[in-house]
Amino acid sequence: MKKNRRQLDLEPGDLLRARKLAERIVSEAKREFGVERAALYLLNPNFGNLEMEASLGVAVSVQKKRLAPGQGLAGWVASRGISARADLQKSNLGLGSGGSEMAAPLSEGENLIGVLVVGTRKKNFFPEGREEDLQKMADEAARWLSLAWKVAGTSEESRRSAALAEVGAAIGAEETPEAILNRVAREAARLSGAKLASIFLLDVKKEKLSLEVCLGGSADYRQQPPIEVAESALGYVVRRGRPISVRDVRLSPQDLHTDRILREGLVSVLVVPLVEKTEGIGVLCVATAETRRFPDAEIRLLEGLAGLAAAALGRSRLSGRLDRTEEELRNRERLSSLGMLAAEVAHEVRNPLAVIRMLWHTALRGLQPSEAQARDLNLIESKLAQMNGILDRVLNLARSADPEIGPVDGTDLIEEVGLLVRSKLSASRIRLAKKVPLRGRAVLRGDRPQLEQAVLNLVLNAVEAMPEGGELKLGVQARGGSVFLSVQDSGQGMPREIADRLFEPFLSRRPGGTGLGMALVRRTVEAHGGSLRVDSKPGKGTQVEIRLPAWGAPRA
Repeated sequence: MKKNRRQLDLEPGDLLRARKLAERIVSEAKREFGVERAALYLLNPNFGNLEMEASLGVAVSVQKKRLAPGQGLAGWVASRGISARADLQKSNLGLGSGGSEMAAPLSEGENLIGVLVVGTRKKNFFPEGREEDLQKMADEAARWLSLAWKVAGTSEESRRSAALAEVGAAIGAEETPEAILNRVAREAARLSGAKLASIFLLDVKKEKLSLEVCLGGSADYRQQPPIEVAESALGYVVRRGRPISVRDVRLSPQDLHTDRILREGLVSVLVVPLVEKTEGIGVLCVATAETRRFPDAEIRLLEGLAGLAAAALGRSRLSGRLDRTEEELRNRERLSSLGMLAAEVAHEVRNPLAVIRMLWHTALRGLQPSEAQARDLNLIESKLAQMNGILDRVLNLARSADPEIGPVDGTDLIEEVGLLVRSKLSASRIRLAKKVPLRGRAVLRGDRPQLEQAVLNLVLNAVEAMPEGGELKLGVQARGGSVFLSVQDSGQGMPREIADRLFEPFLSRRPGGTGLGMALVRRTVEAHGGSLRVDSKPGKGTQVEIRLPAWGAPRA
């Protein structure tokens, strides 16, 4: 004879703690159906599986198991949305290893939220129709749980609004990105009761996530190397832009990050994406020492905090771009004024230079110079002609002259620069070392005078970096359709932030310097379709490498 089921013996106070409410529901079900074991599973929407929220009479090993839809009686009921009863053979998918079980789905509208299961060691224990009683209890339990989550959500909403307002105010107060990220991590840990909160930022070029902020982690966790996006659940979150919560990482597939979480003694993890516009730029991660389920309201809260963190980073990057744009505009104004001045300088200098060249030719007549003197005299004459060409471009950074392209032997170019500076190097106690191939093996496309001037500027810069003497290395190498010209000194070197700006106009570390020489080098190289690379470390010298397109295949 079917027993009439009474309502759940619950009270309004049970609504204040959803976990406690789940335990009361399980206790009522166990007592109502006279069984030895009962459990309440909740659906994890991130993974689509069932996790046991509360239980009585169930072994710990069973409590930790997750059930996918279709697995065991509870999984079968979850996949079909109807209650059922069954006699079990020996199985590891039920509440015990055999006997009888009965399960009913918990739904909120059309959405499944969990499964209520009762079981006993006895066979054929539940009579026909008894599953309908369990379904009624499950429906009532679903209403209570839904109401409890709404109560918790209302309380959480006020905390969420206050936290978001506080972090939002920090952004408005123009705090640094580092300070804002630390504040976001601190609020995330406080509001979720987490022992650890961390923020990883994405390096798009390297496809890696690097730890930027960490609160509560050990030194080992804080010093972890970047994580490959493809090798971690963190990467899934940043790529898909969707949060992931793991109730127990010990039962989840392991990756680099979950291994580190386990070593921290933590078990439950929530990861939400940092999204700028529509692109993932990082993740916010919190982890707790106790097993827990992160409710939807808490996930939304951390998503809001992560959104503020992304906004702070976006604001900082925009501010940096605006500063650079403003500086570039100021430089353009100075370059425009400098261009006008350069035209006057070129006009005034060209006439006396023409006189010098005429007198030079007159002075050479009748001379009987030695071979070495003849070489120096010819070099002076070529430099006078080069000076005349330089006047057409000097200080004209706003519009550089197009190079006259032809084949240039890199070895000849470096040899001539070495001749030009040999006296200065000797006076500065600087040794010159050259590593060049045979002539004809490193021929590049370019304007010989312009490229010679660019290399000369680099050499003079290197000399300035070695006030106490040292070694200057000049090199040429043909490789992969390009020719590389290198200038290396053993001088003071420079920090990365200075090296990155070495070729900007008006940036000079030398007293009285204009900061235009390196800018001219960059303009010349870019006009030739080439590129520059700087390798420098404080105290270890500097190497500048120019890459230029080769004229053709190296000559035999």
